[in-house]
Amino acid sequence: MTERTLAPGTLEAAADDIRDHGYAIVQTRIERVPARYRSAHCLELDGCSRPATLVTLALAEITDEPGGAIGFSFARDGAGRLIRTSTCDEHRCEASHDVYYVLTGRTRPDGIRAFDVPGQHMNWL
Repeated sequence: MTERTLAPGTLEAAADDIRDHGYAIVQTRIERVPARYRSAHCLELDGCSRPATLVTLALAEITDEPGGAIGFSFARDGAGRLIRTSTCDEHRCEASHDVYYVLTGRTRPDGIRAFDVPGQHMNWL
């Protein structure tokens, strides 16, 4: 497994990943997402019984919204569900690899970052 880099940087860096890879991987605290996108327990593929504290998602597009707001469009699977996973703090690194694998069927290469979006308002449509 390659090292995961948590990048608290600007949205321009996430936009670069979307341009270069087709999406960006983002993480946020579980309380910032609607209940329908949460899980009570960590969903690490190897199994974990800890409470989930983070949600990792695949960001497909960053848009400019009216009034200067920033919008996020998330990648979805064939059934229209958001590609995401909920994990505990201990498994936050594996989460970005798991989301990448769901998206591509391949292990994550070097250069794919996971972006932290603390305090970023997200519109969940």
